[in-house]
Amino acid sequence: MLPFDFQREGIALRAFEPADVPALWSYLNDPALEGCRHLPDGFPDLAPLSSRRVEAAIELWQKEEKGWTLAVTDAATAELLGHIHAGWEWDPHCPSASVVIAPAKQRRGVGSAALEIAVEYLFLETPAHVVGGWTASWNDAALAFAVRNRFHEAGRRPRAGVRGGAFCSDVAFDLLRSEWEAARRRLHGT
Repeated sequence: MLPFDFQREGIALRAFEPADVPALWSYLNDPALEGCRHLPDGFPDLAPLSSRRVEAAIELWQKEEKGWTLAVTDAATAELLGHIHAGWEWDPHCPSASVVIAPAKQRRGVGSAALEIAVEYLFLETPAHVVGGWTASWNDAALAFAVRNRFHEAGRRPRAGVRGGAFCSDVAFDLLRSEWEAARRRLHGT
């Protein structure tokens, strides 16, 4: 069996490298990503990050045992475009996936391509029967992204956070293996 291919549609997923710190620091500190940077537990989601904190995030991502967080790069130029997480901390049958793309690189299909690689990996290489994700109810772009990528709303956790002085909910999404397989058959005839 060939190893899983983490490259397609002009992007490649790879482990983070020390040279990624400046670009990662730059896009993680972009105000457009406040509240949706998907950092390890204990990292602030609203405050600016120092280069040292970005290095610490990479170190934690490299030590993940039940999942991975990889750099999303341009396959031709190796430019860092974002990062993606796939994890099965809770249950390998119900892993999660999340994507963060630098604001300047969004709306170009990069996030969807990265998510498709992660979902394919989870369904082909793990015992997953569903892939889940979540976002805050205020994040209209992430809500639309989930639906555009065939995920369905699975539930809400009300009053999970506060943004702009108002309560917001966490919105859970999922994609069943059977739904993914049916879409794959329609698209690829396989």
